[in-house]
Amino acid sequence: MRLRKFRVQAFRCIHDSGDIVVGDLAAFVGRNESGKTTILQALTMLNKDEMISELDLCDEMTEHLKSEIRIVEGDFELNHDETEIIKEKFPSLHLTKLKIFRTNKNPEIQYDFGDIHVNKEERQNLECWKDIIKQLSDFVESIPNHISKKLDTDFFIGNMPVNKKIIQAELDGFSSNLYAIATEEKQVISEWKETNSKIIKNVEKILIDNTESEALKNFIENSLHPRFVYFSDYKKILGNINLAEYIKESETEASAGIEYIEGFDRAETVRNLLYLAEFEIEKLEDLKNSPSKLIKFLNIASKKLTERLNPSWKGEAINVELRLNPGNILSVVLSDVHKDGTITNTGLLNRRAEGFKWTFSFIVNFAAETQKSELNEAILLLDEPARNLHPTQQRGISDLLKNLAGSNQVLYATHSPFMIFDYTPGNLLVVELDQKRHLSKIHYDYWKADDDTLTPILYGLSKGLVDSIVDREIGSNSRPLIIVETMSDTMYLNAFDKFLQDPNISMNPLNVVPAYNKNSVLPLSIFYRNHDYNTFILLDNDYESKRMKENFFNQLKIIL
Repeated sequence: MRLRKFRVQAFRCIHDSGDIVVGDLAAFVGRNESGKTTILQALTMLNKDEMISELDLCDEMTEHLKSEIRIVEGDFELNHDETEIIKEKFPSLHLTKLKIFRTNKNPEIQYDFGDIHVNKEERQNLECWKDIIKQLSDFVESIPNHISKKLDTDFFIGNMPVNKKIIQAELDGFSSNLYAIATEEKQVISEWKETNSKIIKNVEKILIDNTESEALKNFIENSLHPRFVYFSDYKKILGNINLAEYIKESETEASAGIEYIEGFDRAETVRNLLYLAEFEIEKLEDLKNSPSKLIKFLNIASKKLTERLNPSWKGEAINVELRLNPGNILSVVLSDVHKDGTITNTGLLNRRAEGFKWTFSFIVNFAAETQKSELNEAILLLDEPARNLHPTQQRGISDLLKNLAGSNQVLYATHSPFMIFDYTPGNLLVVELDQKRHLSKIHYDYWKADDDTLTPILYGLSKGLVDSIVDREIGSNSRPLIIVETMSDTMYLNAFDKFLQDPNISMNPLNVVPAYNKNSVLPLSIFYRNHDYNTFILLDNDYESKRMKENFFNQLKIIL
């Protein structure tokens, strides 16, 4: 099941996102505090076991929140297998899409199946239930606050019960409570008697108890409900893991009953590493008395871990070895495996660079979580993945995300131009913050955002220029190239060339490349020259440019 469109209302800094279309691999780009994380966390509310806290509701929309509104809703597309599973259970239904939502009044997850066929009796039941809710709501809003706030109306703001006897029982309980609270309020009692008689008539109109829609809802919830998995922080694994401390921390965490953690702690990362290695700590005590069996156990675990990590690793392959040391310390030892088969740089993980450790831990978490059966066809929400990595490693992570998008849907927030690789609306969305009102706005047509917000996208779009320098298959090295100081110089040269209209002296065979400023001309020239371009430079006729000319002659043989 894939998310195709969503809308968020009255959730933290988001008043109303509007309908946002998303693809299978979608990036949210925006400045800090713009609301990217809020959007991802709002989508987790579509998990069936999540709950919306009062603290998550937007303070500026208090009046609006007095009515029931859909805080978050998503339009989902079912795949062929899911449609067939439903048809097998409900032969008369051909369901290809549905809407899932959660409101501020009803704690339960809710479903909207759109225009699927329902029988006449069921349609009448639903209409009667809507009338009951409206009549009760109108009455509660019309009576004094000191009475209404003591009344429990939660039952009447949810889905229609499967049995009208339940409705009548709840209605009798509401009525008894009202009589006890408003004994002295004759006007309120009189109005309730009149309203209650109308509600009872609607209850009596309900023709059947169990509906096909209710049965379908229960089936979807129990068997096919999509799962959103949110990843925020990825704590790095150290080179030495104290297994005694890890076991203690894991037991403490389990006893605490934490159901939602914004990021992976280190214990979670270690747990995923052991999962990939199929490393069962319980077996260690028995194996310690048999060195040969212990070595075999560690070798098998190391081989499995290496095999499962390498497909997601960018660049030279790695070999991971697990070693058990005195004091129940499990060491993670890594080596670089080169294409010719040689192995170098063997050592503890904590001797590697911070970016390397982050990448390793990131891939451990992702490889484990996506290989677990419960994450098949999941919707993965990533908050700033690869933020600590070098651009070339970020591109490696982007390849990982593309692979993940084959079996899962991936939505992620990023600041990096190197993590943007699809500029199609719906696959690239911009989140912008209105500073005065502290409200987030999501741009599907992202080019409408302000220039500062668009900066990563603009730099991402210019990656082709970099590729044309370093990739000979992209760049046309045979054409002469002229570097100018600014974009205005480029425009001037092109306009002058067009004015001449003389094919004999036209500059069309030249590539004109503008530098960012005077200081950029020299390094840009060096890059092009080092990649075998026939490079020329055109400078302004001023004192600073003449000084630059002398530097060029001293460092390079470039024509000016």
